Amino acid sequence: MVRYLIYLPANLVFVWLSYLLSPLLAGLSLVTGPRLPGSLQWFSTLDVDLDGGISQGVKGYRADLTGWRLWWQRTCWICRNPAHGWQSELLGMPAFGTIIAQQWISEDPKQEFYLLQTARGAGFFCFKRDQPLFGKVHLKIWLGWVNKAYDGRNHHYAFQIAPKRS
Repeated sequence: MVRYLIYLPANLVFVWLSYLLSPLLAGLSLVTGPRLPGSLQWFSTLDVDLDGGISQGVKGYRADLTGWRLWWQRTCWICRNPAHGWQSELLGMPAFGTIIAQQWISEDPKQEFYLLQTARGAGFFCFKRDQPLFGKVHLKIWLGWVNKAYDGRNHHYAFQIAPKRS
C-alpha cells in the first residue's frame, strides 16, 4: 500500500502529460503509423497500437478513417488509456512468477479484490468496482495494480475512476 501511495504523484503527472500531449502524439502517428516510436509509446497502451479500439471492438472506433477523423480517434484512444506504458514499464509489478494469493469477487455490485505476490515475494493488490450511480451508469473504480498483465510482462499501476455505461 505504501508503494502505491508513493507512486501516485508520478502516475498523476504521467496521466496529465498523456492528456496534454495526446493531440501531438496522435498527429505524429499520422506520419509514423499507429505505433508511437520508442518510449513515446509509453503514453498509450503497450499491448495494442493507437488503433487498438478497432481490434478490441470498442464502440465508436472505426477502421475506415483517415485525416482529421483518424487523428481524433487516436487522440481519444490515448486519452482513454493514458500513460498505460508508463504505468506498466516504470510503475508496474513484474508478471513472471506472480501468483494470486487471495481473491474476493462479488456480483452485486460488481467488485473484485486481489492480493498478489511477485516471484521475489513483493506483495501488491488490485481493487475493481463498478459503483452503481443511476440507471445503467456506473462509476468504474480501479486501484492498485491490474490483476492481469495485458502486455504479458507487467501488471500495470492503476488509478482509474471514470463513468461507465453498462
